Amino acid sequence: MGERLVLRTHPRAAEIAVRRARLLAALRARLDADGFVELDVPVLLPHAGSEPHLHPPRVSVAGLSDALWLQTSPELPCKRLLCAGVARSYFLGHVYRGGREELSTHHQPQFAMLEWYRPGESLELLVEDVSTLARAAAEALGVTAPDASRLLSVSEALCLHAGLDAAPLFAGDARTFARAARASGLTGCRDDDDVSTLLSRVLVERVEPRLAASEGWTFLHGYPREQAALARLSDDDPPVALRVEAYLRGFEIANGYVELSDADELRARWRADAAAREGVSVPQDEGLVEALERDGMPPSVGMALGVDRLALALLGGHDLRDVLPLYLELA
Repeated sequence: MGERLVLRTHPRAAEIAVRRARLLAALRARLDADGFVELDVPVLLPHAGSEPHLHPPRVSVAGLSDALWLQTSPELPCKRLLCAGVARSYFLGHVYRGGREELSTHHQPQFAMLEWYRPGESLELLVEDVSTLARAAAEALGVTAPDASRLLSVSEALCLHAGLDAAPLFAGDARTFARAARASGLTGCRDDDDVSTLLSRVLVERVEPRLAASEGWTFLHGYPREQAALARLSDDDPPVALRVEAYLRGFEIANGYVELSDADELRARWRADAAAREGVSVPQDEGLVEALERDGMPPSVGMALGVDRLALALLGGHDLRDVLPLYLELA
């Protein structure tokens, strides 16, 4: 017989369910107190996010001719509401990822995400938000909140933790960077890898293991333009993506942007993502482009945080299933 998916009940399911309820309530209470509006947006839509490395699950609904897609994040509908005038908002609920790699000790195909948006153009606002929310979460879980944090650029992280000069990467010279990476012992880096693939490989193999030794937050920023996703680019030369990722005890917990609001640039990035995607193409959210053109988006920053991973990192665990009362597993 082949492998099959089963839903497991954790041996301490009752305890974990209560602890999880307290965590979710604490996150909501903190954001509500700061004047954020909770959004109830659909996560089953006729389009999905364009990131080539993410695979939104496709759903067929009886009686409907078109496929629907479970969302990998609530980003697209939340941004429509940003354009409609909801300036400070958050979503706390489930999102979905397809692919065999999404079932492991650190992944589930369905997981809880907290995503929020606020006025501003500074990534430091998101750094402060993450620290504040983590303190509320730690109190709800009955553990000590991490009190140390550091801001580290991607270039600094590659130099400090991988011994690599990031300049070729940011100049778009992937081949030179790949050769330097191989010389340092990263044999999986190939000359035909693109910038995004190379950076991801070095982060996973060299940088993130070093970050695991730190008890506090590390906020990586200053990503190459190839990893901008829907972040604005800086005015630097070469430009970098105005994006920040939050790490705690080696786990990537959150990812945030100074939000892109230019409709033409959004179209261009979606075209590039579509060309880079392997397998089934994903319809784009033309309604968001129309909202940007018609109403515009105020200067905003936004962050997506993995709630399950936050709980795991704060509790000092290693297996995501230990913070879930019910979880999927291959039998």
